[in-house]
Amino acid sequence: MKHTTPEGQLQRLVLDWLAAKRIFSLRMNSGVLRGASGRPVTFGVPGMADILAFPVDHFPKPDGTYLRFVEPTWIELKAPKGKQSDLQKSFQAQVEAEGHRYLLIYFLEELEAQL
Repeated sequence: MKHTTPEGQLQRLVLDWLAAKRIFSLRMNSGVLRGASGRPVTFGVPGMADILAFPVDHFPKPDGTYLRFVEPTWIELKAPKGKQSDLQKSFQAQVEAEGHRYLLIYFLEELEAQL
């Protein structure tokens, strides 16, 4: 699968980096397709981020075990001059209100610094 757009290239870099770091992640898609019957089938949520990742932190407890903390992290990828749409900003507000993390990423190095 070729990723010829700047966002497509960034997406491949990010997904590969997450896999190398063993961070479970899912590529999220949204849109509409027409089935064989011609009926539209919608999937995803308008404005949904490109990737949902589940980074894990481990915190030591006094008994020598570890507390495992998973923070759902939505990652929106943009080309260098890209901007969030109003729907993407609304999605960001919704997931942050639920206690999820939302990252707007233009370069892989930004993701590396924030995760």
